[in-house]
Amino acid sequence: AELTVKKWRTTETFLNEVFTNRDLDSITREDAHQFRVWLDRRKITQKTSQGRGKLMSENAKRKHISICKTFFNAAKRRGLIENNPFESQVSATEANRSRDYYLTPGDTSKLLEAAPDAQWRLLISLWRLAGLRKMEVFSLTWGDVKWDQRKLLVRSQKTAHREGCEMRYVPIRDVRQYLEDAFQAALPDRQRSLPNDAKIITRFSPTNNNLDKPFGKIIEAAGMIPWPKRFQNLRASCETQWLKDGERADLVANWIGHSVKVQNLNYVQHTAEDVDAFNRKPVFQGGSPGGTVDTRNGAKRQEVVTQVVTLKPRKTLGSSVFAGETQEGDYPEQDSNLQPAV
Repeated sequence: AELTVKKWRTTETFLNEVFTNRDLDSITREDAHQFRVWLDRRKITQKTSQGRGKLMSENAKRKHISICKTFFNAAKRRGLIENNPFESQVSATEANRSRDYYLTPGDTSKLLEAAPDAQWRLLISLWRLAGLRKMEVFSLTWGDVKWDQRKLLVRSQKTAHREGCEMRYVPIRDVRQYLEDAFQAALPDRQRSLPNDAKIITRFSPTNNNLDKPFGKIIEAAGMIPWPKRFQNLRASCETQWLKDGERADLVANWIGHSVKVQNLNYVQHTAEDVDAFNRKPVFQGGSPGGTVDTRNGAKRQEVVTQVVTLKPRKTLGSSVFAGETQEGDYPEQDSNLQPAV
């Protein structure tokens, strides 16, 4: 995918900056360690959500190490090097929930009202009400909208390399009106249809992914303060809302396009409203009043207790066993876990 290649290019630039004119087989484990140290000290030079001039996050550094492992593993498979110098470096990313933000249905309505046109309203609805990834909207065509089946075909470059994950369907119940508005706005004069291969989103191109600035203006126009991870938190809010509404976790994960494990680790958000919603439900009614015990259960328990109390200790050579009326020699030969003969 284009974004993946872009990330790889960034890591490649870093490697060339640190290991200028070095042969692959000359890079050692110590060099790999020093590269990680260099990442620890490097400050962000571009304007990003993390902020120019700040140090990279731990997950960002680990992602670069992971890409380094990919590069050198490829060289190892081709016989260019014997060992991967980065193989002992930590590269597994960790879930960072400190930047989670749940966009409520009320705030979503404010955003939609502040959007300047039909395409922006559709973009916001696809991210927040259908759970699409930021860039998945650009691959949508009008042929992907299955109006009669009330669902939308979504192609995902991010998961296309995994078998069976190239595409998925999402329900259009909550976004249908915005799809219809965008469809009507895109119709040429005196025409009633559009080609199936016509792009739905034409306001921005897939290569122009700088949506933060115009989207930030819409957020401010809605009287809100921009939140971290703007687009991912829209998608996470959608998933959280579906689960709050009682949809099955596996079904929601399928619509969103990842596993239930990823859902729980990185997406589902818990809010104070969850506790309030639980407390509004009927109080649990069950059990016996005052902590009394059913006599039938009591009788069973007494029977068991009596059986245990009658056991008498008797020592044998090198061990202690407990037996009631059982005599020595009543245990058949077994390899382990001796049990009384029946």
